[in-house]
Amino acid sequence: GAMPGAAVHFRSKAVLEEEFGFTPDNTLLGTSFCPDEINNQERDIGTKMRRYWGKVFPMGGISGTPYVGETGFVAFSSHVPKDGNI
Repeated sequence: GAMPGAAVHFRSKAVLEEEFGFTPDNTLLGTSFCPDEINNQERDIGTKMRRYWGKVFPMGGISGTPYVGETGFVAFSSHVPKDGNI
């Protein structure tokens, strides 16, 4: 069984904060969710993560693989807070 989005968000948030010092102020969330409408509903993990982490850089993609190419990754990294995390 798959875990609910809320559980995945809670667990990943705990690890990122407690073990690596990520905070909403020093982190840019990059997403590569499939753009289908089913992945953009209120209860989905992407929505929960965006609400918590704040800024998001959407990279498009299917099955979690980002489709932005080299230029997209350069653009993504240029938005990361100084001394921040991606």
